[in-house]
Amino acid sequence: MNLNQMRYVLAVAQAGNFSRAAKLCHVSQPSLSVAIKGLEEELGLPIFERHKNEVSVTELGAQIITQIQKVLEEIDQIKCIAQDGADPLSGALRIGAIMTIGPYLFPNMIPAFRKLAPNMKLLVEENYTTVLTERLKRGDVDAIIIALPYQEHGVKIQSLYDEPFMAAVPAGHAWEHRPHIEGQDLATDDLILLGKGNCFRDQVLEICPDCMKMADTAEGAGGNIIEGSSLETIRHMVATAVGVSVLPASSIHSLICNTADCPAKENRYVRYVPFCEPAPKRRVALAWRSSFPNPSALQALVKSIYSAPPVGVTLLR
Repeated sequence: MNLNQMRYVLAVAQAGNFSRAAKLCHVSQPSLSVAIKGLEEELGLPIFERHKNEVSVTELGAQIITQIQKVLEEIDQIKCIAQDGADPLSGALRIGAIMTIGPYLFPNMIPAFRKLAPNMKLLVEENYTTVLTERLKRGDVDAIIIALPYQEHGVKIQSLYDEPFMAAVPAGHAWEHRPHIEGQDLATDDLILLGKGNCFRDQVLEICPDCMKMADTAEGAGGNIIEGSSLETIRHMVATAVGVSVLPASSIHSLICNTADCPAKENRYVRYVPFCEPAPKRRVALAWRSSFPNPSALQALVKSIYSAPPVGVTLLR
């Protein structure tokens, strides 16, 4: 077997199609197919199951692909060792963040990272934890920023900061001037949450166990669950008195809406009420593959977050 065969196998696994993989590898499809077939014959087992328009990975093939990824990353490690004498902070670093963190972390972090590593390109994306995890395992991203708890085989984690939550209520709401509220109070009003599958939704529901009993279309003395597509959408729904919600501190202090008439600007239509102690919070962490070959880039990333953290968080060093 050779490195080209391994790269072709990994490309097919990521693209899910021989034709797309061939384009990614800049080779003809017949050449790629012959190379992969030769590797399968040498191993004595199929790595892929061929279908009409796509391919799927066999059970043993998945184990082989995982090992191939490690081998190719070890090859990259050799290159990184060679570059250490020159500039390890060059090339590109691909990071992902969950959608309730990225918009409030990236604006300050990216300029700080540029100062620390001016020769390194920082490629960023936002997605759900489950999607980012799969992309991390496949090598599509080098590191991800997520909320704990989080545990994956072959993945290392470094805690970055703790971030408290606050209740968001419309101006004039009965809770507006209260010094604090209980989590269970959320069950007595219409509660605006992110859609199912978002970890921040689950964290809010943990604050208020009774809220889990609230139905999307329930009627009565309690409240309803109303869904918003993003934290910014939720903030504006609160501003128009649709209901109450819970927001992380970074989103409160880092408004994406900067227009003069923004409903949430300077607490014009939204008020924030703290929770009783111990106040609910989330722990934000950096996760990366244990085989990632450039620790210097990760150190620069962590340093940039520490030097320019979101407002309202408590750093963990």
